[in-house]
Amino acid sequence: MHQTVSLSGIQETNPVYVMASFYADMAGVALSRLMPPANHVDDTPGFTPPLWTSFDPLKVRKILPWIMVIQRVNTGPEGHVIKLEGERIIELSGINSMGKSLAEAFSGEIAEVKWQELDQVSRSRSVSFTRSPVPRENRAFIEIFRGCFPFCDEQGEISRFLVVVAPVKDDLA
Repeated sequence: MHQTVSLSGIQETNPVYVMASFYADMAGVALSRLMPPANHVDDTPGFTPPLWTSFDPLKVRKILPWIMVIQRVNTGPEGHVIKLEGERIIELSGINSMGKSLAEAFSGEIAEVKWQELDQVSRSRSVSFTRSPVPRENRAFIEIFRGCFPFCDEQGEISRFLVVVAPVKDDLA
């Protein structure tokens, strides 16, 4: 079951939390401001998502194996392309989806759920944190946290999403 969670429900040593802390620093906001309250998901978060060009992967090299980069080239699952997929994500899913759109990488229903999350993140210009099983039938026994972090292009449009995917029990300690 796919459910939204708050950052407080994720261990501070989990790669999703580590990225949230880094992203909050990039955006110049407190961690608590990253995600809108449940009853205000369409409100603007009070911060501007960082520019993609300001993201320095070396500053989060410890969590790179858990990172996926999705580029928004159009709307819908077909318009969101997985540009980079870390080795831990590939191990978790058993599939390398780099270069594929969400529609190509996932079944119809799962692709739609993933796209809806990205669309909500884009519209609210804030992050999302979720907990779910790995979206593959043969891996669904593994529970994961996902953090979805939006980045802007030079015109201020959300153009990329950095998604961190890590098992609930993974930590960097």
